[in-house]
Amino acid sequence: MDTELLRTFLEVSKTRHFGRASENLFLTQSAVSFRIRQLESLVGVQLFDRQRNNIMLTPAGERLQPYAETILTSWQMALQDVGVPESQQLQLTLGGTSNIWDTFLQPLLPEIVKANPGLSIRTDVNSQVLLTRALLQGRTDLIAVFDPPKISEIKTVPVGQLSLKMMSNQAGAHINDIATLGYVFLDWGTAFNIQHAKLFSTPIAPILHTSQTQIALEFILKRGGAAFLPEKLVSPFVSTAELYEVEGIPPVGREVFAAYIHDNERVESIEAIISILQETDL
Repeated sequence: MDTELLRTFLEVSKTRHFGRASENLFLTQSAVSFRIRQLESLVGVQLFDRQRNNIMLTPAGERLQPYAETILTSWQMALQDVGVPESQQLQLTLGGTSNIWDTFLQPLLPEIVKANPGLSIRTDVNSQVLLTRALLQGRTDLIAVFDPPKISEIKTVPVGQLSLKMMSNQAGAHINDIATLGYVFLDWGTAFNIQHAKLFSTPIAPILHTSQTQIALEFILKRGGAAFLPEKLVSPFVSTAELYEVEGIPPVGREVFAAYIHDNERVESIEAIISILQETDL
């Protein structure tokens, strides 16, 4: 199996356009088309519905997509594993949603590496659904999420509580001013979204919807608005009078969980990392 065929297939499925896929892969459009025909000949089915102005995956193409992702990721991991120096005998993949990386995991990476000599760490930033799938498929060893997966093979451990406050760049702002200020919706997981819906008497359409904490923070500092942001993250901006807590909205707590396959062969290293996460003040 030529992995470049799968790489081309995934790029076309992502862009839904042979021309854009060819640009992203630095190939000619005819080369991309030829690779797709090769792959379709290899699997014996049509993978794309080629319409005039659109390209859609066929049911067979949709079934192939997760396998293609797994094969390419596994191949990349194999290449990295083979190339790991003898002084780094253990590889571990740590995953999290983008806002957990921004708020929690990224600052801890140097400490995790320092506390685990000989450990080579790969990072994975993705949605909780894809992180859970990667965990079950053995492509990721440990993930940090807000909503713990309820799957028998997966062990979940609470690692901390995140305090979220509605913050704005305007002093004296009240809950009734949110629509005027401009609401920035930051995705803090399913449970938060349910709780969040009860906060406002009438729905407020966000001017920005993001899952990345830094994007929301920089947007509010430069343009203005209001969003639920981690208390620890915003404290320096509160001290410099760049951000203010919005009145009439209580803080919201979000628990962070670590999740891993309970019989993972790297369980000792996984539990050592979880201990570091649990000792961190969120």
